[in-house]
Amino acid sequence: MRETWERRHPLLQLDQATLKQLLQPALAGHSIASAELLHAGRNNTLYKITAEDREEALVLRLFQDDPAACKKEVELFNLLHARVPLAEILQADHEGHTYGYPYTIARWVEGILIEDILAGRAQADLAEVGYSVGATLATIGSYTFAHPGFFHDGLHLDEPEEETLEEVDEAKGYLAYLSSCLFPGKAERWLGAELTARLWTLVTENAHLLQATAGSRSLVHADYGGSNLLVRQERGHFCLAAVLDWEFAFVGSSLFDLGNLFRHEWLLPNEFEAACLQGFVQHGGVLPPTWKKITKLFDLINICTFLQAPESRGSLVGDMITLVRWTLEHWETY
Repeated sequence: MRETWERRHPLLQLDQATLKQLLQPALAGHSIASAELLHAGRNNTLYKITAEDREEALVLRLFQDDPAACKKEVELFNLLHARVPLAEILQADHEGHTYGYPYTIARWVEGILIEDILAGRAQADLAEVGYSVGATLATIGSYTFAHPGFFHDGLHLDEPEEETLEEVDEAKGYLAYLSSCLFPGKAERWLGAELTARLWTLVTENAHLLQATAGSRSLVHADYGGSNLLVRQERGHFCLAAVLDWEFAFVGSSLFDLGNLFRHEWLLPNEFEAACLQGFVQHGGVLPPTWKKITKLFDLINICTFLQAPESRGSLVGDMITLVRWTLEHWETY
């Protein structure tokens, strides 16, 4: 669905001389054979680069939306790459000294996006794909930190406030954030008064369920979905080839990532979802009794954040309104 969303920032058009300047250390003296401006993603600019006399391609990624995310991506690669499939980062400029935007250069990873498989644009064994996606999510969640929070300056977390050292009231913080997204006249502007009231009633009546995740200190990708998951076939079996784009990562509950993954549940084949949950649990992931309601509550954070957009950004706002209606209409089935 994201292909019909408008970008947050215009694509950066780089000339050949600029590309050569940025890429030269990674190219090790080789000339650029081709530079393809990619249209994947909606926040940053990416180029696929091939070099003369080199078989492998590279990806140049310029961080437009959040320059600080560059350092976070590099440090997460260093932390995770031994156990989580990632695109190998070869070079990075955290500060943007060379061009004005921070950037990374990584190896191109051949594979199929899971969104293409689920949309029927590519074929794969759905059970194998799902199992690998769930198992990898559990592995990501096995990386824990001192306390929940958001990263800054790489992987540093702010020290928790004194009152958060005791058990946190998850519902209070959750409702405060959703309220800031909805009111006054923010997401409410797109949803309308009646739909906003129904949504607010649902979250206030169910936010207590989030207490099951209190104190979770797992690494969360925060955009763990089909557009960021590449798979390929190795030794006759499909497996995850790379988890892409870690710019939104934070510390919290892995159920946040499950909510993202299962967002468009009506598009997910049963065998994919079942295998994903099996892989997640068999590799250490934990599903509390009300896990599905919790994942939907978590994903409403993403949905309401998107709905703060001042413009409709193509189909984005309409897609989010559809998701709110779907959640309200199907809540009792979760």
